[in-house]
Amino acid sequence: MTDSPSSGTGRPSAIQPKVQLERRVSPFFATISYGFIAIAAWIWLVIGAKVDPLDLWTSSNLSRDLAVGVGVGAALVGGWLLLLRASQAARDLEKEFGWILGEQRSVELAFLALLSGAAEEFMFRGAFHQFIGPVLATALFAGVHWPVNWSFRLWPALALLAGAALAAERIWTGSLIAPVVTHVVVNGVNLSRLARKYRTWKE
Repeated sequence: MTDSPSSGTGRPSAIQPKVQLERRVSPFFATISYGFIAIAAWIWLVIGAKVDPLDLWTSSNLSRDLAVGVGVGAALVGGWLLLLRASQAARDLEKEFGWILGEQRSVELAFLALLSGAAEEFMFRGAFHQFIGPVLATALFAGVHWPVNWSFRLWPALALLAGAALAAERIWTGSLIAPVVTHVVVNGVNLSRLARKYRTWKE
């Protein structure tokens, strides 16, 4: 995998169509976006729930939580790979993400997977879990993955299933560690696959 994007494969800017954008999320934009989510979750927990956010990141059995996180992550990735073989909707979704993220540089993959997994779990399995409970938090997680076009039609259902697994991990272990590890594994593997498969865009 090369670290430099392929020339001539950018996507047109929605604001300035003649401007070609790289098909990736920059570390700066990712840090700002997910940093805002993490800060909002922290404030919500401290001020609203009167919960010490650090308590959510402690584990009574770290080796168990890490093993559960990796195991569930591997199961979700395996299920997705099987679905890709069986479903055109899954292939359409992957291709859409390949168009958006295919030029993600190898050095950025781990950073983006870690940042997105930690921030989203802190918000949904942390703050929302405390405020509205796991069922509504999972439904909200699916809702924010609403399809922006027909190619994303499978996204909410996948988010609902993954969210249910992540919520179960949070309830079982009493910590965010297992769901965060699962989320990072799923995002890391899928981002790496997209970067390998779609770095050079072909219609």
